[in-house]
Amino acid sequence: MGRHHARAAVAAGATIAAIVDLDRAAATALARSSPGADSETDLAAALQSTRADVAHICTPLPTHATLATSVADAGLHALIEKPTASTAEETRRIHESFARNGKLVCPTHQYAFQRSVSDAAAWLPRAGHLRRMTFDICSAGAVNGLDRDEVVADILPHPLSMVQKLFPAAKIVGLDWSCVCAAAGEWVITAPIESAVLVIQLSMRGRPTRFMTRITADAGSMELDNFHDFAVAWPGTVSRGAKIVQPFLRSGLGLAAAGWNLAARAARREVAYPGLQTLVGKFYGAVESPGSVSPPITPEQSIAVAEARDRIVALASNA
Repeated sequence: MGRHHARAAVAAGATIAAIVDLDRAAATALARSSPGADSETDLAAALQSTRADVAHICTPLPTHATLATSVADAGLHALIEKPTASTAEETRRIHESFARNGKLVCPTHQYAFQRSVSDAAAWLPRAGHLRRMTFDICSAGAVNGLDRDEVVADILPHPLSMVQKLFPAAKIVGLDWSCVCAAAGEWVITAPIESAVLVIQLSMRGRPTRFMTRITADAGSMELDNFHDFAVAWPGTVSRGAKIVQPFLRSGLGLAAAGWNLAARAARREVAYPGLQTLVGKFYGAVESPGSVSPPITPEQSIAVAEARDRIVALASNA
């Protein structure tokens, strides 16, 4: 992820000052693609030798709290890969450490900043009553010694932050969550939200890999392809003719949206992780204009996602 963060930072106008990795060869390799960047194996040395303004923490989850404290005490702002920390309490302490030093910290919930999610947010007020929102996620991320349930727990901030974006008035911590775990890494999470049912389906074995969001409302439906960042909406017309043409309309609109999206992403040089460039750009804007530009994710929103994640993980452990 460090490579993708570095690319997004440069796209936002930043200069990479240093790459820090315990593996010297990995640090050097990434530094080569960032002209002028130092390569270090020790964070403290990098913080002393550079005049950086922002740190991107893209390390394994158990290291986040310690590294974030060091960065905050050194007087830098920080973007931290999701989840921000192992627990909501740890997340709260990280935010407090940056606040004490007058700096900003933001989790990398990039899915909430995709164009498709913005399209859905604009479409929802016209869609009538929402009836169902389903996240269908199949991942191949069970690597590097992590078990499947740990990987699922690490993915959770993405759909939770998207719900937060699409329903800004909803308190995701207070939703009546339930969780069914059929096997390790196979979770189905549900909760009522407004007039709808929210469903988060997470699978570590289901194939092909995908991240789809399907929204059903009285006036129509919308499907988001979150791996590729495009959305397709269908009207809620009820007739025999509409039923007949539905598969053709769906396929045709989907093909057109996918083609246009591919061309647009190529023009932006957005090779992976759509939404990351937007989030990084907004965060840098807040860093450059403290007090006048709000951070893209507030501490309250970040902590709420962490608290909801804690609740769901606890439910899963007892399922």
